[in-house]
Amino acid sequence: MRPENFDPSPYASFLMRKLLRSCGSSLSGSIQAIAETELQMDGDTWVWTDDNAKVVEMLTRPAFWRSYPRESLEILRFLHGMCEAPFVFRRISAPRLSRVSGTAEDGRYVHSMMHVGVRLKQGAVMLGIRFHDARTAENLFLTGNYVHFRHRGKPYTLDVEDAIAEVSGHEENGVLIARHGSELTFSPDGAEQRLGRISYTYRIDARTMLVQVEAALEIAPGVEIEDVILTIGHDNLSHGRNNVHYGRVGVLAPAGSVAWHVADKDGNITLPAAGAEYYSLAQEEMRGFALGVHTRSLTPDRLHELRVVQKQNRLHWVVAAYRFPGTHSGTRLVAAEHKLLTAGGFYDEATAYLRLMRQEADMPPDAWPRDLSISYDYGVEINAFAKAYAMFAAGEVEAPPGLADEMRRMTDRYLEVYDAQFVSAFWAGKNTVFCRQLAFVILAVATMLRATGDEGYRKRLADLVEVLLQFQVTLPGDIAGPESGFLMGVRSVRDMHVDCQSAALLALIHAAPWLQDERIEAAIDRGLNAYSLVTGRFLWANQPRKVDTIGIHWKDAGGKPRLSMTFWNFHAGLTLRMMRALRRSPVAALRAIETRHADRLDMIETVLLRQLARATQTRDEGLEVRCSSLSAETNSETQPWVVLGFVGHPHD
Repeated sequence: MRPENFDPSPYASFLMRKLLRSCGSSLSGSIQAIAETELQMDGDTWVWTDDNAKVVEMLTRPAFWRSYPRESLEILRFLHGMCEAPFVFRRISAPRLSRVSGTAEDGRYVHSMMHVGVRLKQGAVMLGIRFHDARTAENLFLTGNYVHFRHRGKPYTLDVEDAIAEVSGHEENGVLIARHGSELTFSPDGAEQRLGRISYTYRIDARTMLVQVEAALEIAPGVEIEDVILTIGHDNLSHGRNNVHYGRVGVLAPAGSVAWHVADKDGNITLPAAGAEYYSLAQEEMRGFALGVHTRSLTPDRLHELRVVQKQNRLHWVVAAYRFPGTHSGTRLVAAEHKLLTAGGFYDEATAYLRLMRQEADMPPDAWPRDLSISYDYGVEINAFAKAYAMFAAGEVEAPPGLADEMRRMTDRYLEVYDAQFVSAFWAGKNTVFCRQLAFVILAVATMLRATGDEGYRKRLADLVEVLLQFQVTLPGDIAGPESGFLMGVRSVRDMHVDCQSAALLALIHAAPWLQDERIEAAIDRGLNAYSLVTGRFLWANQPRKVDTIGIHWKDAGGKPRLSMTFWNFHAGLTLRMMRALRRSPVAALRAIETRHADRLDMIETVLLRQLARATQTRDEGLEVRCSSLSAETNSETQPWVVLGFVGHPHD
């Protein structure tokens, strides 16, 4: 299975026959795209935007496109439809909502892309974004509510959760309706008197990630109260489990300006929010990983302020206070909101998120729910558009009129977004860039420079390489000379992974022909030294397994030895693609580097090829490369990246 003898067509055939499927509809019509896996994983059918971009890149090898012209256009249309500048949305899912443990009043539910916990007797609903790995977390606890009012000039504050008298939960037509009700009493002049009943209703719909929260107070007849405050609370916000914490609150004023408050000290504060239709809680992390809680008020005329408790320079409790001025008796007062979780985004774009939440509420009934987090691998989408443009512009395949121009427009538009949202913020000291993502943006720019000759791309390429070089750190090994590795992130998540290393070197190899920069050659030379044959320990099905493969040794911030391995085959695919690109580089200095490392690279290639051969299985539909030698099947990332590892791309 040496690259020079590799026939990629059976691998593409498997993708088209087993992973391509209908995925509901969108505002622009029905959808076909590549699902994450052939079989449902934990009962889910997920379709990732970045993985479909990786498939598009593979399909823009002209022979593939000519073999699957209709399917390729459909996948490209899905990719295009998941882009709404500045956003590239993360994924869609087949609708799903089912209880997996406990009762409807005290249990856990699985939603299309969330997990939901209800503890209604305690007045709490937990929402978390769901993954098939350790990223799943408890992102938000909806609880911590009270009612405030005045009676005969005296103020009263009543705790909602302390007075819960009734709870209920049921599912109907794919919607979970969970409710808790509290009987509220107060004691004017020392005699207990009934105020009324407040109920909190939560609607969680399998067809959307919007969650509706409604607080309704039914004031007892004969009781007169003034200046009522109803609340919708968010408690235990920064519990720290699985890196859940929030540090900023943003409020979008009716006039369109956004006011941000950063939790920079302990204590209580009040933020004005009169008439605001949108507010958010945000985490300072890399753009593609930062958590966000978005709120669209459905009763903005009643929203008055946000009350905030800060602990250890983070948000602990935030409550939205809805004010009902004047005198009330025997009436029903209502405050309502839509909530949306994201695990990656551009949280300064408050107006855009409000628009998205309005749009999400109007999606067609047969639409699959969207995860409005941004793509982790934001760069692969840009690279896919660039590769499509290069193929269409070269006339290598037939394309619908105007599609080549649209691909260049999309590439240029998202390169501008990347500069504004990632690069400029990075140089301003913010924690924005993910190394692997950046590498594919560099590949996109190199492709556009090669396809157009436009010198503007050369300047952009130099700027992006400058950022990438900031991710390089010296490693302790020096057997064959200085070693360096590329961090996943510079200002946080300072882990090192083979996929980031190989993607970074691949990007530098393809940037080198266009830039006269000796640092690029040195970085490639040192980066190659970091790879070695390794034996590591991997936990599989709760059992430790010994793994012999390729890896990188490094030390974390505490000086503890760490190891990153190519156990997962998408790492192997990226590494083979990097080595192939180095071997075929038009730059003499890079070919000289390859010659110096040739013996070691040949051994590394042999190990990786053997690893992939062990994971490859013949199917009637073609050939499938499983995610690892221990895995049962492939996924939408592994298959295209392994293929590109063997054959590369003619427009790199």
